[in-house]
Amino acid sequence: MQLSWLVKLRSVLFSLSLHILAAALLVFSFSFTEPIKPPPQNMNVVNAVAVDKTQVEKELQRLKQEDEKKKQEEKKRISDLEKQAEELKKQRKEEEKKLIEAKKKKEEEQKQREEEQKKLAQLEKQRELEEEKKKKAEEEKRKAEEEKKRVEEEKKKKEAELKRQEEERKKAEEEKKQKEAEKALQKQLAAEQAEEQRKQDLTLQQKIAREIYDKVTQNFNRTGLPGELSCALRVKLLPGGEVIDVSVSKSSGNDIFDRRALTAVQKASPLPVPEDLETFERLNLRDITFTFKP
Repeated sequence: MQLSWLVKLRSVLFSLSLHILAAALLVFSFSFTEPIKPPPQNMNVVNAVAVDKTQVEKELQRLKQEDEKKKQEEKKRISDLEKQAEELKKQRKEEEKKLIEAKKKKEEEQKQREEEQKKLAQLEKQRELEEEKKKKAEEEKRKAEEEKKRVEEEKKKKEAELKRQEEERKKAEEEKKQKEAEKALQKQLAAEQAEEQRKQDLTLQQKIAREIYDKVTQNFNRTGLPGELSCALRVKLLPGGEVIDVSVSKSSGNDIFDRRALTAVQKASPLPVPEDLETFERLNLRDITFTFKP
């Protein structure tokens, strides 16, 4: 409202200024024109005065139009400002609404957490009671089993005395059978251990191959090369993984790809191999061949 009042006051002052300016122009026109000479008998003085008045009216009309144009522009600017203010007000209300909703959501989440904590406390208390009850039952069961075991042991002692002679007779035969069984078992265990070692070595070889492949790939420059290229690389290693020689056993057909593959292997040295020399030798890692397909 205050802004509208200021605009109206400004418009009134501007209009008043225009009228004052028009009056000043009229006075100036009559004051600084050439001295009036007696008109010839054939000149019509009334027509000359009418021309000057027409010009003043045109000037006033032009000023009035400019004033009206400025009023319209000012009105549009004020309308735009009011629209912006309304939009800002709307945005502020939306933000306040979001803040209220966020606060409400936070309070609900807090309430939910408190309820969950309460439930957890109840469950924990229930668990402790059940645990105590379980321990008590186990203790009673243990005592009963111990008593039963004691009675059985007494009974076994009596039976053992009766069976001692029979057992001594069978002992020699059982020892013989046991030795034969142990020998067969040791043979079976040895075979199983060998098979297990073979499987472990195969798994370890696959793991080492993946690690070597990954490290070589990290040092490979792919820039400018076509896809789906591969080559077979033969690498000679020292214990510890140091590369002493690398060569292409099967070319990709692309010399640049092959050279970069060789460079990648050399840059990746030392390659990841077991530090244990026995494992290194057992897996035949001194001379390896693998397909490189990044």
